[in-house]
Amino acid sequence: MKFIAKTVKALSLALMLAAATTASAQYRFGGLLMDRDGMMSNDMYTLSQPSFGFGTARSMAMAGAFTSLGGDLSAMGINPAGLGMYRSNEISLSPMLGFQKADNSAADWGENSMSRFSMANLGVVFNVHEGSGSVVSVNLAIGYNRVADLNYNVGYSSVSGPSSFPYRSINDAFVRQLGQGGIFPDAEGMMNYDYGDSYFWGGMLGYNGYMLDVETDDLGDYWTSANRLGANASVGHTVGEESRGYIGEYDIALGMNVANKLYLGATLGLRSVRWDRQIYYSEDYLYDSAPVYGDGTPMPSGTAAEWMDYNQAVDVDGAGVNFKLGLIYRPIPSLRLGAAIHTPTYYSLERTYQAFMSTNFNPSGDTTPALDDVGENAWEFSSPTRLMFGTSYSIGNYAVLSVDYERSWYNGMRVHDVPNGFDIYPNEYRQEFKDNFKPSNTIRVGVEAKPLPRLALRVGYGYNDGSLRNAYSDYINRPLTYRVVCYSGGVGYSFGRTTLDLAYQRLVQSQTSYMLYYAMDDAGIFDTASPYYSTEHNNDYVIMTLGYRF
Repeated sequence: MKFIAKTVKALSLALMLAAATTASAQYRFGGLLMDRDGMMSNDMYTLSQPSFGFGTARSMAMAGAFTSLGGDLSAMGINPAGLGMYRSNEISLSPMLGFQKADNSAADWGENSMSRFSMANLGVVFNVHEGSGSVVSVNLAIGYNRVADLNYNVGYSSVSGPSSFPYRSINDAFVRQLGQGGIFPDAEGMMNYDYGDSYFWGGMLGYNGYMLDVETDDLGDYWTSANRLGANASVGHTVGEESRGYIGEYDIALGMNVANKLYLGATLGLRSVRWDRQIYYSEDYLYDSAPVYGDGTPMPSGTAAEWMDYNQAVDVDGAGVNFKLGLIYRPIPSLRLGAAIHTPTYYSLERTYQAFMSTNFNPSGDTTPALDDVGENAWEFSSPTRLMFGTSYSIGNYAVLSVDYERSWYNGMRVHDVPNGFDIYPNEYRQEFKDNFKPSNTIRVGVEAKPLPRLALRVGYGYNDGSLRNAYSDYINRPLTYRVVCYSGGVGYSFGRTTLDLAYQRLVQSQTSYMLYYAMDDAGIFDTASPYYSTEHNNDYVIMTLGYRF
């Protein structure tokens, strides 16, 4: 299997084994609940995916097909050459309501929907030069565009029967992970919480929560969960993930009109990133009779686990910078041809991580102290280059059809720096992006019709084919988006200098199936694993833009 970045760490730690474990196989570990101690390639992939053109209500109603249109403040973030079409000043704001719904393959649990208020676009454009020569006008724009919406709730539950090997407990994965790492309690049976490598925190919490034990045989000490999990236990899996965050871009852009034929533009974009996630996982151990060991011997009263809660929090904050260049050419008044290039966004992000566990071995709930990774934790990487082409055709003042094509090179993503001591290096990330991702293709189509001079009706459609190079079944560590479909529509009315636009946009995101945890041996066989799950996100947005030209 590819796409399991922790393989490097697991193999390097194998040198510490000696007589620490009875297993000779080397294991690879992963899943939604594991590999949370660092920023993985799939996290960077998620942060590099823009929406279908958050911006003004007019642009969102037409699915963001604005590479060749211009004359709209959304041009700052799409093709700044479109700012050259302004012949006056304009200020506008675009508040937005977002509604998220998650559809899961397992039975819903807890919250699977949410609504949020945000600002899709806010900006002003100034007509700083109006001339009679070849340079007809120059316009300066300053504004804000929402780039990505990271707000969602996901919750579901399922049950694995006692005989449904390898679908057992995450504690079995911790057993393999700690043993392979050579991590054991000290002579007094203590496992200190000041251990620096958060890669092993899950297993350490399991031990200090009385879910794992250490035993000894002829080969030495080894980890086991058999003293706590009855062989006849079904395992109930409950997951709740709450994500809050966004990527916003503050733009300074310049657009120029040359002879009413050629329009040129440039944008400097400064991005702000915030992504906070709370991940709750619970296991319930369900017995249809008295708990027994693997040989059928009854377990002593009070020694069998009844439930376990594993809580993790991951917060990412930081900034990014990029540059955009664009042009639009009008060979005839009714036809516009546009092109724009977006350089990679260079991100510098800080990341914090927290984990704790609760079990039933104390009547009030034996909650371990929280482990916090809040030290120097800086990550620097670059998102893909984006290249856009567009063409639009106007039928007088009655209608316009616009079509855009975009190509983004996700296989060209780069990691520039990782925190000191992290075991995956930039060149290994680079190879992973090359092996697992490919360029994506996006089509956007928008239509605007004016049945009355002041009234505009709009509709749009968009399709992104994803950028996963291999079979979707290879990507089991996280739910990764492999297809996005956009449906949109809207209406606008001009009151002279003032315009009011309304839009609705629906995004359907299809994602790969994934596991919550697994331990896989050299032969690609799961020693333990959760069932497979899948989640599809449906996001609906309602946008209003109020604009004023002066």
